[in-house]
Amino acid sequence: MAKDTYLEMAFPIQCHGRDASRKEVLLEPVAVKVRVSQHHGDEKNISLDVECPHNTGGHGQRCKASHPNTDKVGEGVGCPYSVDIPYAIDARR
Repeated sequence: MAKDTYLEMAFPIQCHGRDASRKEVLLEPVAVKVRVSQHHGDEKNISLDVECPHNTGGHGQRCKASHPNTDKVGEGVGCPYSVDIPYAIDARR
């Protein structure tokens, strides 16, 4: 656990990637680690960071499993596991 992190837990998952329609695209899932963390002094926000070979973007928030040779298509394909709470909820309002 990093010294500036208040709380952190990692979960191993199997992911099939997503396309722009949010449909799974990989025939064989990839091993992914989802790390849930809350930083010291920030008791209002929780972050989910993802270690995945298909993630791209400034914060690893996009999935390029459906288009591995292009970084972003359209508005981008969001990684379903890479979110900041409550930002993700507030952004949808």
